[in-house]
Amino acid sequence: MTISGAPRLPSAVTVRPRVSDRFSEPAPIVIARAPAGHGKTVAMAQWSSQTTTAGVWIRLRGDGVEPRAFVQLVADELMAAGALDEADPLRDVADALAGGAEPWELLRGGLRRIGAPWDLVIDEIDRLDVSAQGALVEIVRDLAHVRLRATARRPTIFEEPALGASVDVSVISASELVLTRTETAELLAVDAAHELVEDVAAHGGVPLFAQLIAVAQVDRDAATGIPGATLPEVVDSFVRMQVASPSVDATLLRFITVTAAAETLDAELATHLLAVADEAGIGDGAAPDVDAATLLDRAEAEGLGLWTQRAGQTPSFTYTPLVREAFERRLRAEYPGAVRELTMVVARWEFQSGRVFAALRGAAQAEQWTFASRVVRSSWNELLRNHGAQVRELFRDAPLSLLRKHPLLTTLLAIDYNRTGRHRLRALEYFALARYGARTQRATASPADRAVLRAIESASLRVSGQVSAALAPARDGYETLLSLSPADRDELDRTESTILNQLGTTFFYAGHSDLALDAFARSTAVGEARGLRGGLQGLALSAGAMAVAGDIPEARALISQAHDLDWPDGWLQGYMGSFLQVAQAMSALERFDLDTADRHIRSLDPHRETIEHWPLLAHADALISLLRGEVDRARFELDAEIRLQHRRRAASAQTIARLARTRSLIELAAGNPVAADRALEKTRALRTSVVLARIDLTRRRPDEALRRLLGAESGAQSRDRSSRVMAEDLVLRAAAWALMGDEAHTGDAARAAFEYLANRQQGLALALLPVDALDALLDAAAAVGVDVAAVGEVPRVIPSSRHISRFTPRELALIHALPRARSNSELAGELSVSLNTVKTQLRGLYRKLGVGTREEALTALAALGVMSPPSRYDEPIAPEPFG
Repeated sequence: MTISGAPRLPSAVTVRPRVSDRFSEPAPIVIARAPAGHGKTVAMAQWSSQTTTAGVWIRLRGDGVEPRAFVQLVADELMAAGALDEADPLRDVADALAGGAEPWELLRGGLRRIGAPWDLVIDEIDRLDVSAQGALVEIVRDLAHVRLRATARRPTIFEEPALGASVDVSVISASELVLTRTETAELLAVDAAHELVEDVAAHGGVPLFAQLIAVAQVDRDAATGIPGATLPEVVDSFVRMQVASPSVDATLLRFITVTAAAETLDAELATHLLAVADEAGIGDGAAPDVDAATLLDRAEAEGLGLWTQRAGQTPSFTYTPLVREAFERRLRAEYPGAVRELTMVVARWEFQSGRVFAALRGAAQAEQWTFASRVVRSSWNELLRNHGAQVRELFRDAPLSLLRKHPLLTTLLAIDYNRTGRHRLRALEYFALARYGARTQRATASPADRAVLRAIESASLRVSGQVSAALAPARDGYETLLSLSPADRDELDRTESTILNQLGTTFFYAGHSDLALDAFARSTAVGEARGLRGGLQGLALSAGAMAVAGDIPEARALISQAHDLDWPDGWLQGYMGSFLQVAQAMSALERFDLDTADRHIRSLDPHRETIEHWPLLAHADALISLLRGEVDRARFELDAEIRLQHRRRAASAQTIARLARTRSLIELAAGNPVAADRALEKTRALRTSVVLARIDLTRRRPDEALRRLLGAESGAQSRDRSSRVMAEDLVLRAAAWALMGDEAHTGDAARAAFEYLANRQQGLALALLPVDALDALLDAAAAVGVDVAAVGEVPRVIPSSRHISRFTPRELALIHALPRARSNSELAGELSVSLNTVKTQLRGLYRKLGVGTREEALTALAALGVMSPPSRYDEPIAPEPFG
C-alpha cells in the first residue's frame, strides 16, 4: 500500500525518523504545525514513502480554499489512486457540486464507501477555514477507517484542547521540527562543532535556513546579512548572493528565476518558459541548450522543491513556496518586461491542465482580459462551484470601467454575489454592468460570442426582474445560436447546453412556452451528443415547463426518463434539478397527493432565498395549503415570501403581478370574491376569461361566467392557450351550464370537460371550482354516464357565496347593523359597546373582507350574499378610518 500522489523525496534529503515516525502514531489525527521552512512537508513525505497504509496526498494552494474546491481535489486524487468504485458518489463530484450537493456529506459518503483503512494526507491544511477543518474532524470521528495526517503553518482547530474530548489528536510542534545539532551537521556535511552548526542553531534550527546555507556555501555573515533576519530576508539574501557570486551555476540560477513564474510546472512548461525567456533576453548572452527535467532534478536535489507523481499523469514539480516567491520577486524586479508574457504562458498551461482558477488568476495578473473571458466562458460552472470567494477577492478592487468592458467576467461576479444571499444589491449592480458591456460589444463580436453576450444580457435582465425587456435579447441570442456553423459552435465549448437553458428560461417566464420547450429540448440533445451535464438541466426544465402548462402525461414521461439517468449527487435537490422537483410537485397536485407535492417543494428550501424560481415555489406552496384547507397559512406564507424577496430586490413589479393570480385564489378560498377581483386590478393581462369566470361562479353569476367564456372563443385569448387554461375553461363552462340548469348543454359540456381532464391527467381544475359549482358539475356528469369516481375525492377549496359560516356571531351582528348606522358612534350605540370596541371590530371585518372603507365593505357583503346591495342614501357616507 502507499500514499498516492505523495511527493518524491530527493536523494540528498536528511532523513529524520524521529519526526517522520510521529505520523505513524495511532491517533486518528496527526498534524505538524510550524512556520515555513521547518521541514513539515519533507517529514510527512518521508513517512508517506514508508507507510504500509493506503491514502492520498492533498496539497492545498492559495488561501481561503472553499469546501467545494477541497472536496473536488480530494475526489480527483481518490480517482487517480483507483480508490473509487463505479457507484461511489465522488466519481461525479463536479456535477454533484454544481447541482448543489452539500460538499461534506458528499465526501463523507464517498469515503464511507471505500470502507478499507484510508489516510487523508493534507499539506498546508490551514488553508481551509475553521468550519472546514471542523467538518474534517466530524468525518474522521464518524468514519473509523479514515485517518488524517496534515501540516499547517498557522494555528488550526486541531490544536484546540477541547477537541481531545471527542477525538485523539497528536500535534507535532515547531520545537520538535527544528534540527538537532547532529541533524544540522549531517545536512551541512560538517563536524557538529562547526560554526555553521552554531549559526543554524542561533537562527532557530530551521531546516530551510540550513539548506540554504548548504546550497550557497557561504560564511555566516554573508548568509545572514543582519543578525536575526527573518526567513524571507534570508531567502532573498540567498538569491542576491547567487546572482553576485562568480562561482554560481548561472544556468541553474537563470532556470529557477524564469520558471518561478509558475507555482507548479512540468518539464514541457519549463522548456516553453525558457524559450520565452530567450526571446525576452533574460540572462547574459544566448542560453545554452538545457534539459528542463534535469534542471528540475537539480533544484529538487538542492532542496528547493519536490516532484509529485500521480497515477496516469505527467510528473509535476512544485517549488518550496519561500524560494519561489524570492525568485519571482527577482524576476519582477530585474526583468519586468517579460513577466506578463511568462505569466500568460503559465496561465495557458494551467487552463489546459484543468486548473481554471489558476489560469484566471494568471490572466488577471497579466491583464489579459480576453483570455480571462475565455476561461470564464468555458469553465464558469467550476469557478462558481469551487472558487467563488477567490474570484470575488481576485476582482475585489477591479474598477467598474474595466468590468463594463468584459461582461463575461462581470456576469460571473454577478451570479456569485447573487447566490450568496447577502449581496443582492452588489449582484444587481454587476448585472447592469454586464448588460451594458454585452450591448456595446455584440456588434463587433464573433457569432459565438454574440450568442453568449445576448444570453448574458437576457439572463441579467431576467434575474433583475425585467422579464419583458429580457425577451428581445433572448430571441436574438437564440436565432444567432441556431445559425452558428459547426466551427462557431465549437467555440462555445461546454457552455452550449447552459446557454440554451438560460435562453429557454427567459422564454418560459416571458410566456413563450413553445420557444422555451424547444430550447430545453435542444439543450438535452446537445448534452446527450456531447456528454454535457447541462443537458440534464434541460430535461428538468422541460419537465417543469410541461407540468406548469398542464401537459401532465408528457411531464410524467420526462420525470420517468430523468430518474433512469445518472444524476450527480445534489443535482435533483438543487438548482440544476429544481424544475424537475416542480414537475413532480405539480404532477402530485393533479392527483391530490399533497404530501408528495410538499416533499418535492421542501427539497428546494435550502435554495429558496436565492433561487430565481421562487414565484413558482410560492404558487405551489399556496396550492398545497389551499387544498389542505389552510387558507390563513397560504396567505401568511405568500406575504412572508414576498417580503423576503422585496428585501433582496428580487420581487419585481412583474413578479408581484404574476403572483396576483395566486393571491386571487387565496381570497376566493377565504370566501371573498371582491378581494379576489381587486387582487387582479393592477394587471390587465391577468384578468382573463378563465380567472374572471371563476370569480363570477363564486358570486353565483353563472350566466356572466358563461358569457365571458363564450366571448373569449373569438378573441385574442383563444390563441396560444396552455392545456391548463383549456382544462379550466372547459370545467368552468360545464359548471356554469350546470348551475343554470340547462340540461341540453350541460351533458355535452360535462363529457367534454372530463374527457379533456382524463387526457391531460389533470384534477386541479375541478378543485378550483366553487363548492356549489363543483357539486352541480359532478351531479350533471354522473347523470350522463361520466365516471366521476375516476378523478378521486376532489378537495373543496373555494366556498360559494352562500357560505357565510366564516363570520363569527359578533361579526354577523356588526354586519346587520352596518347599513343602518351612519357613523361609528351610531354603531356603538346600536350594539351597546364602546366606540373603541366598534373600531376594533370594524378593523377585523375590513381585514377579513379585504377592503378599506365602509362602502367597500357593504359592496363586498352584498357580493357574498350576506346582504342586499347598498341603496342610495339621501346623504353620502364618508369613509371612516379604522381608528
